[in-house]
Amino acid sequence: MVFGSFFLDENRACYRPGVPVVPALEDVVDGLQTTTIALAEFDRRVSKLGVQGSIGRLFARLDAVHSSGAEGSTTTFTDLMEYESIPDAASDPEDAKVVAACAYAFEASLDTPDPLQAVLAIHRRLFERDTNAFKKGGAGAFKSLPNSTYDPESIGGLFFYTHPSQLPDALQEWLGFTMQVDSRTPELIRQLCSHWMFESIHPVTDGNGRIGRLLLPLVMKWKGATRSGSTFIGEAVHADKDIYIDALKDVRRTGDFTRWCNIGLSFVRQTAESNIERLDRLSEITSEWNGQLEGIRKDSVLHRMVPWMLTKPAFTVKDASSELGVSFPVANNAIQMLVEKKIVTLAGEGRRNRLFLAGDVLDAFDRFRAPEPNNTSFYR
Repeated sequence: MVFGSFFLDENRACYRPGVPVVPALEDVVDGLQTTTIALAEFDRRVSKLGVQGSIGRLFARLDAVHSSGAEGSTTTFTDLMEYESIPDAASDPEDAKVVAACAYAFEASLDTPDPLQAVLAIHRRLFERDTNAFKKGGAGAFKSLPNSTYDPESIGGLFFYTHPSQLPDALQEWLGFTMQVDSRTPELIRQLCSHWMFESIHPVTDGNGRIGRLLLPLVMKWKGATRSGSTFIGEAVHADKDIYIDALKDVRRTGDFTRWCNIGLSFVRQTAESNIERLDRLSEITSEWNGQLEGIRKDSVLHRMVPWMLTKPAFTVKDASSELGVSFPVANNAIQMLVEKKIVTLAGEGRRNRLFLAGDVLDAFDRFRAPEPNNTSFYR
């Protein structure tokens, strides 16, 4: 049995997905209830912070890191934070550039409730500066040639996604399903099914996985199911990519969306719960830092740096000076005190622009972070 159909093009059989059949509520209700509770709590708390600006932006960046990692990127959260302050400080600046583009594309699309427009806008942002001329030339456009992925179960070892000639109709079916309003279907279930359909179409040449995973929090916000773009799954997919891929294929084989939705719900729940733990840890860090600064007058720039470093855990003296509105010497002296108190460390040695890391924050977000040498000598 195959759910969907195939279009024959020369020696290629290009898959066109059918419109998802939403599973019976009783088959997903247990996972839906626990996931809804976790997602609602994370959404409530991160909405107070604001997704654009402040701490909320870090979660979008974290999801960009993991969603890109699931596609082979090696950039860590710490690498991305370093890149955003000093581009050449990241381990692989070119890779970090693409991950940063993923995060920026998400933020730019938050208030643009048009899925097709968002797909092309995100794709453009991902590839408009790519070093590969073919990818750069196709940035911001739907595919014009069939695309495929390795699949040992397919003839010739390649699985071909929807043929470009069938793309307009397939995308309209996807759009109609995605934006349909139906009180009988929980929105999260609908968008998980929509995600399967998008990934089965693969409408752009490259970046479909990242774009599809970004669309999940975006559409949930656009349709009012969440207050912020908070329905992330990148971290869970990164941890269990094989399960994710197998579940996508299983729907094509059987047409049964129950397993796919239950796995998707698990991914949403795991990610939301991990992010709630991170918010708790940030509260602890704030208390710890304020305790270390006890006795210093409250109007000192040091106390202003505590909430700021939560939002920018990798920074230069120039960053602090500019964003806190203080002179370079004042920022420099404040950071020296933070180094002496071991709240921040100097990253690496011999850099022209000194980069400082708030390791406690980075540790809370970056599951792949390597310990930073404890450089307490400020003027190296």
